[in-house]
Amino acid sequence: MKDSHLAYDMVAGSNASLASRREHGKQFFLISLLLATWLPIALFLSLSRTEIPSSLETIKFVFLFLGTAHVPATIFFYMDRGFAQVIQKHKGRYIYLPILVTILSGVVFAFLSLAVQAYLLLVYWGWQAFHYGRQNIGVYAFASIAQTGRSLRKAEKLAIDLGTLCGIFGTFKILGMAVAPTYLHGVFNYLYLVGGTGYIGVLIFTIFVYVKYFSDTTVWKTLFFFTSVFFFFPVFISTDLNVAFLSYAMAHGFQYLVFMTTISLNSGERDSKIFRLGNAFKPIALVIIIGFAFSRLGWLKDLETIKNSAVFVRSVDFLVGATFGLTMAHFLIDAGAWKLSMELQRNYITRRFKFLFGQADIIKRDLPGIGS
Repeated sequence: MKDSHLAYDMVAGSNASLASRREHGKQFFLISLLLATWLPIALFLSLSRTEIPSSLETIKFVFLFLGTAHVPATIFFYMDRGFAQVIQKHKGRYIYLPILVTILSGVVFAFLSLAVQAYLLLVYWGWQAFHYGRQNIGVYAFASIAQTGRSLRKAEKLAIDLGTLCGIFGTFKILGMAVAPTYLHGVFNYLYLVGGTGYIGVLIFTIFVYVKYFSDTTVWKTLFFFTSVFFFFPVFISTDLNVAFLSYAMAHGFQYLVFMTTISLNSGERDSKIFRLGNAFKPIALVIIIGFAFSRLGWLKDLETIKNSAVFVRSVDFLVGATFGLTMAHFLIDAGAWKLSMELQRNYITRRFKFLFGQADIIKRDLPGIGS
């Protein structure tokens, strides 16, 4: 009888210890995700001043590198045996389409006119802002489930979507004026005005939604909800690139690194372990090595050897275009990898975020992912 009691106490103690580790993991994840959003925005808002201290310039370089290098972290899906089943079932989305998009983008930059390249960039920037917005929905959905055990409501999703729409409208003026034909400049100015004015309506609607569901909110949910809705608001604070684009673009990249690092840390099969540090090596290596290669492509054109050869110049143009294609491929891959309405993806993410969600049945089939 004593032995049975002892065994029961050991099991209960083990379960309590696991529950405690999961709770700590949940809090650490939420704090990391919130800081990953706020710190880049705060840094780049501060860089709008006329004189920038050298120390901030160094930090800016590090943030730009890490924020931009989040794209290569997507490759971890292809290195994780747990995701192999998803790739095998959807080869078109995860293999053939990314290759096609990358090659076509390289061809556009290497062989087609500047006008065609301009239109590709405009499509890219609009899609990019949409992709950021979809990730914001996922960020808030994860925070909501972690806090209350349920996903976000349709009205909350609508508020985040409306904020994203305003951001898309403003993006074209901030990023597109330098490359777009002059006849589009007036349109972009008008869209910028509509987006900035529209945020007033978004604010009113967001407050209404927040008050309506106030009884079901928490401090964490409040912070993530308003952060997600007004993620693009820096677009309308200033036309300085540090404020109007890099602030939230780097925040997006840092958010993604938190998600992918969490996936890699929990890539083992044993539920008794949470955040195995040794598993983080692969995504860190991807970010540093491939991210470094990405960041140096633009420098190749300054080399005399490259300048003096039409073939080399065309090759570099192709590589630069291919990097845009790889980023668009990243949009496509994420849109599928985090689509939790699909059973295979839902099971994969559930295992990696079990410390956050608990049992698999807490995941609703309509839970949005963090991709586009």
